[in-house]
Amino acid sequence: MIHKVNEQDKTIEYNGEKYQITRMEFELFKYLINNNRIVSREELISEVWKYDNHVGSNRTIDVHIRRIRKKIPDCPIVTRKCFGYMIKYN
Repeated sequence: MIHKVNEQDKTIEYNGEKYQITRMEFELFKYLINNNRIVSREELISEVWKYDNHVGSNRTIDVHIRRIRKKIPDCPIVTRKCFGYMIKYN
């Protein structure tokens, strides 16, 4: 399975298919691919949303992940309970 982000047209390529997603979904997916490890919600809020000392709910990450999973069949984003999210590579 190949996971690619196309910066020019802001699309995700996965299993030979291109997917249009929102700007923040794109930034989130790109961050996960570029880091190739488990990434916490707090890090995503800080690095993707650029919030420092975010006091509110970080469930916005969960909502964006859920939307990406609906748009991309067999989405490669996996949840590591109590730790965060990562991209799975087969």
